[in-house]
Amino acid sequence: MSESRSPAVDVHLPGGALTAAQLQALAVLAHAHGDAELLLTDHAGLRMHGNRDTLTESLTAIGLTVHGTYRRSVVASPLSGRIGGIADVREIAVALHRRLDGTTATAETVLGLDDGSGDIVALTPDVAVCARPDGSWMLTRSGRDTGVRVDTGDVVEAVLDAAAAAVPDADVSPLPTPPPHPIGWLDRPDGTVVLAGALPDGVLPARTAEFLAAVDRPVVITPWRSVLLCDLDEWAAEQVVRVLAPMGLIFDADSPHVE
Repeated sequence: MSESRSPAVDVHLPGGALTAAQLQALAVLAHAHGDAELLLTDHAGLRMHGNRDTLTESLTAIGLTVHGTYRRSVVASPLSGRIGGIADVREIAVALHRRLDGTTATAETVLGLDDGSGDIVALTPDVAVCARPDGSWMLTRSGRDTGVRVDTGDVVEAVLDAAAAAVPDADVSPLPTPPPHPIGWLDRPDGTVVLAGALPDGVLPARTAEFLAAVDRPVVITPWRSVLLCDLDEWAAEQVVRVLAPMGLIFDADSPHVE
């Protein structure tokens, strides 16, 4: 009789962001708890298997949060502050994540932060804001404009309030046309590179995660179950592709494994 698999534990990332040290620690935990893999989720988080209490303690020690009884996720534009968009949502994602961790008003809710590129509102999160050219933010519900406009300093409160209360759909303005999902070699205006790699079925082997962590650059998990390795110079990006493509990371946007 085969041994039963350990329960799944969902790791909530603020806007999908991970440091190299956090990714290395996750890889070590994945090795220690049996199946040596991390599953990328469509809420820009990670799922792993193991004892919940043990994993929760270890993940808390590296600044990460485990989903409790209810799933509460913050999904943010993965390339925000690096390529495209109108506003940088990275700090807002961290602030919203911290507030969300202590509230029960947004149980089973996905909250979105769209930098104006349209990538996140296209996913129709329960409640989201989308940056506008005039500096305000459009509040949306399930991908529809509510007609509410929010100042930058009020975004976190506005999203939490909207998640806890009914907000009518107004469809006041059209939403931005979302860009293609980022895959491959992405050049930044400052000359650095973001590498966007997909994984078959969203499975990130712990060994591959260790190689990603060893590059020592910021990592972003996207809602399309791909990985962004950020802020590389061209030489480093070339070496990463040479090493990680044979390990299963897909940098070809035409691959059938790209969602």
